[in-house]
Amino acid sequence: MQNTYFQFKQFKVYHHKSSMKVGTDAVLLACLCPSENTHHILDIGCGSGVMPLILAQKCPAQITGIDIDKDSVEQANENFEISWWSDRLTAKHISIQDYVQKTTNKFDLIISNPPFFVKSTKSPTASRNLARHNDTLSFLDLIRSAKKLLNPKGIFSLVLPKTEGESFIELALQNGFFLKTKTLIFPKASKNYNRIIFDLCLYATQTIDKKLIIREENNDYTQAYKNLSRDLYLTF
Repeated sequence: MQNTYFQFKQFKVYHHKSSMKVGTDAVLLACLCPSENTHHILDIGCGSGVMPLILAQKCPAQITGIDIDKDSVEQANENFEISWWSDRLTAKHISIQDYVQKTTNKFDLIISNPPFFVKSTKSPTASRNLARHNDTLSFLDLIRSAKKLLNPKGIFSLVLPKTEGESFIELALQNGFFLKTKTLIFPKASKNYNRIIFDLCLYATQTIDKKLIIREENNDYTQAYKNLSRDLYLTF
């Protein structure tokens, strides 16, 4: 039987009802995104709430998660309630397109581990399709929505697979964003990178290029990955 939760050092994330389980991509993005000096953070597609919980451990900001999957939002709020930071965390059942129309809030940091499959083979699970396929949230919708919700000095941080990440960056640059940081994620040093984590902003800046290798050739985690996530995982 699959475990219904993932235990971190300072909190527990139940994910059995969520459209997406706790995964490395979300942990990497939450660890790498610039959360310093943030007061208000938005997670677009929050799932079970793992990224808001990691960020709540890192910084004192008020954090809002939104998701179009009702069960995920319910589970995220349940996870928030049992955490140390319940007074700073909330999840709402709403699409980003509707949220933009209804809110007057502006955010210092917007994060997203967005759906990225385009016209590809679907899962038999409808909620998983919503989380992974961009039928209901195109890259352009996401870019335009984030642009409206971001403070002038704010940061928009995302994680995407290699090809989709490059396409997203190109589209964002065409729509008024600048690339602040680009981190290539390598599963091992001997393999090509398969994920990109990147920070976008609305002001002119020089891009900082970085890379992170997750595992050694013997499958042990690299020291760099341990250093990045040592405050989270029980084994580090």
